[in-house]
Amino acid sequence: MAEFGVKYWAELRSRYKGVLWRVEIAERGFTGTAEEMTFDGGTPLQITWEKRGDEFYVPVKASEATINILCRENFRYLSLFTSDPRQFRVSILRSGQLYWRGYVTADLYSEAFAAPPYTVSVKAVDGFNLLSSIPFRDLVRIGTTGRRTLWELLCACTDLLELDLDMADWMDLHAEGMDENISPLRQTYLDLERLYYVYEEPTYRDILELCLRPFAGQIFQSNGALHIRRAVSLYRTERPMSFYRVGTEYPVGRIIAGGGRRLVIHTGAQVVTSAARAAVDGMWDGDLHIPGEATLDIVPALRQVTVDVKNKSLPNLIDHLGFYRRDAWTDPYGFISQKSAAELSFVGDDDHQGVEIATRGEYVEQCNFPLTWECGMQVYHSEWGLGVIHNPNTAVAVEIHYGVRIVGEGATYSLSEGGAWVAGDREIVREMKTGSEEHVKIEIDGIPCDGEWQFFFRQTLIGRVTSYGGREDGTTSGRTSGHLESVAFRNMSLTIDAGDRYDAGLHYEALVNPANNVDMGITFPVGDIPAVPNDRLLYSLYYLDAAGNPTRTWHTKGRRDFGTLVEHVVQGALRFRQQPSRRITGELFTGAHLDMNTVVRDDKFLHAAYAVNSLELNALDDSYDCELVEMPGLLATETPPEGDDCIEIAALSFTVGKVIRCFNLLLLQDASQRTVYLFDAATRSVREIYRRDEPFAMYEADEGFVTVEGTRLCFVDCRGVVQHLLDLVEIYHYPATRMDGYFHILKEYRQYIGPRSTSASASDDTCWRTYRYLNRPEYPYDEDGAYHRGPNTTGTSMSGEILELRRTADTLVINTSQYAYLHDRRFDKPCMMQRLEAGARIVTISDRLLGMNLGEEFLLYRRDSITGRTLLQRRAGPVDCADQTLSEVAVAHEGAVSLIGLDDGSLCGVKNRSGVGQPLAGLFYIWGDLYLIRERSIHKYIP
Repeated sequence: MAEFGVKYWAELRSRYKGVLWRVEIAERGFTGTAEEMTFDGGTPLQITWEKRGDEFYVPVKASEATINILCRENFRYLSLFTSDPRQFRVSILRSGQLYWRGYVTADLYSEAFAAPPYTVSVKAVDGFNLLSSIPFRDLVRIGTTGRRTLWELLCACTDLLELDLDMADWMDLHAEGMDENISPLRQTYLDLERLYYVYEEPTYRDILELCLRPFAGQIFQSNGALHIRRAVSLYRTERPMSFYRVGTEYPVGRIIAGGGRRLVIHTGAQVVTSAARAAVDGMWDGDLHIPGEATLDIVPALRQVTVDVKNKSLPNLIDHLGFYRRDAWTDPYGFISQKSAAELSFVGDDDHQGVEIATRGEYVEQCNFPLTWECGMQVYHSEWGLGVIHNPNTAVAVEIHYGVRIVGEGATYSLSEGGAWVAGDREIVREMKTGSEEHVKIEIDGIPCDGEWQFFFRQTLIGRVTSYGGREDGTTSGRTSGHLESVAFRNMSLTIDAGDRYDAGLHYEALVNPANNVDMGITFPVGDIPAVPNDRLLYSLYYLDAAGNPTRTWHTKGRRDFGTLVEHVVQGALRFRQQPSRRITGELFTGAHLDMNTVVRDDKFLHAAYAVNSLELNALDDSYDCELVEMPGLLATETPPEGDDCIEIAALSFTVGKVIRCFNLLLLQDASQRTVYLFDAATRSVREIYRRDEPFAMYEADEGFVTVEGTRLCFVDCRGVVQHLLDLVEIYHYPATRMDGYFHILKEYRQYIGPRSTSASASDDTCWRTYRYLNRPEYPYDEDGAYHRGPNTTGTSMSGEILELRRTADTLVINTSQYAYLHDRRFDKPCMMQRLEAGARIVTISDRLLGMNLGEEFLLYRRDSITGRTLLQRRAGPVDCADQTLSEVAVAHEGAVSLIGLDDGSLCGVKNRSGVGQPLAGLFYIWGDLYLIRERSIHKYIP
């Protein structure tokens, strides 16, 4: 830690509240006597935290101080002008306690070029602005390989500032499985090798943002400490110990402060500060006053929120799968010879013919993403005797036995030379001639199952060397004879092409309200990766937990609001901007301590609470020129009637016949099937968006819904505007949807199953069975005109009467009277379906969970892979409808609604007494809140 000696100091008391302020300017290595300065001007001491208009996710709230002092001698303070941005350190004390610290910025030093006395203006900054220009690469302290916690990386950034301040860390967003009593920054890791692949020359500012922005975390200096927290955490009652003045010795653990507010600290160094404050300060009765020159602005509500995550695809999967790593092979007989990092050879051995060696195996997941395997192969053959090589220029044919296999839990698949996977243990047999390298390329058709990817080689190459001529001293003459074959694999590469799925995993859109005009775009420098098959092979950089696995779901400390980091930042955007909010800019007069952790309450006029977004402290006048942004919903709480746990938020003028989801809006079709209404949970409004004279059926679709109106299909967006039409030849009676840019309908064919005797009538319906299959009428199918044995269908044949169609972003479900059929576009080819158990009916599905009725039970599964699943819950009685979040599943059975906790398996009933007597039309989670749609009303569950 650098040693600083105080060279200049000055003190003042504020004009109205008598607060004592002291400024100390210390020089690195200075050991002389401190000299007193005199403040000057109407604003002798200002500290500014900027900037206005910052959104809640901006990671750094930088600050600077302006000090105006009286200079009585020419150029007395000119020594403060230096090229070293760390030579003079400024410490500002409030009532004897450290309040702010920074360094004099020489390029902002100014004084009048006139006869003294005159005013000298000294600028100091906290140093965050310098991080953008300093390369982060540190081979000694940090390194370029291995894993580091976000806390280690963050401390490297703050240590560079040389502020010598403690950090008050109250980050409260924890990944699943993390210890809630330890900061998530200490439990989240980054792989440095992958970091430097995505960010080739990162700066310290890049690293700081990598650690904070995905959490929507902010760092700023206040009251003698660096504070790290999420702006949305101000909604909570928990505060760190450093938030209150409760003494100088803080206990480790949890205590209760006045008013029931909870104080929390994380494991680590204690942070002691002394500014007294309340969790929420009253604007009028809490010694906070606005003189009258402030401005009130209305901040418009958001139309949509988009989040993009920076990443790169892995350039070569061979590095991950271990072909060129000697330690990845089981090679007890020494078949392998490695000449370079990109060349591996297998050498012949007569004594171990037929022996197979293989890599240990790396886990891969089933997918339909095409892979391309390429390498250069060259074979060698030599025979010699007593130093003479036989026929060195003759090309010799050499046969190589090698291959790739996937070892799954119940089956093994091997790769054929044509790129197809075949069941069982097979190998590729390639005959090559010596003389030159051959380029080998295999286009692989996806991965057939979850399992271990292994490379293997079977020894069929010849190899024997005999030495001759022993000398009297025990050494050999060096003469040998023998034969030897080998094969070299050079510059091997394996790539995987996820197509649109890769980009889709890095881009997230959340429609808030299409009637608004303002969009919010957020870019993450790193984050979670989507749970798509082989995500670790697709994406380079992502957060890791202590076990080295990608983090998936996060929750606020003490709550079960599980979601991805992207979903949490979107939730934060909705907390602040889902509806029009207010912003106040102007001067706030007070002797109390204000900073970015302060929440100001206006109970007198607007009855709202505000967070401080920017500050400019005028120490002399006890005033803060600040920007206050509204925190909607902080003061207005929703309380259900006594004895109930739901509130009615909308009474309907029509009877609900069907409800489907479109983004986070609900589409309600009336019982007459002629009108569609849109329900917006944010505004709690219900309005008509689509009407027809004749009844029509309505089904879920990508970014809208599909109506079936006789011979016409209409794709309608959530505004009620028809975007696409499809006219059919005959009246259509089945469900339909729109997915991946095409209408999907059901076509049918009949298959004769009757007896072959001529006594049976061919027109007897009992002799025929009807099947349906998915078809895309707009897709340009190739008509080959050739004869096909059996039905020439475009999709999987489905038996049974069609019951319903369900949709999510990635799946399409068709429930029939005999089976449930599932299409997952991450794996299944267009119109192809997976058939589930006989009698199954899927009632809820996501990328993570699947819930279905089977017989007289409801079964809840975790989707381990696209085709595999594990049973989590078994409940008696089939459910009528269901919906899910990452932490719980809501189900309805015979009108009774229950919540199943996924973390502990708990079952909690929902009373909803205000909706008793009305049939339930659906259950939906919108932004984490559960809504119950009744026949004539909509209710919100308040836990």
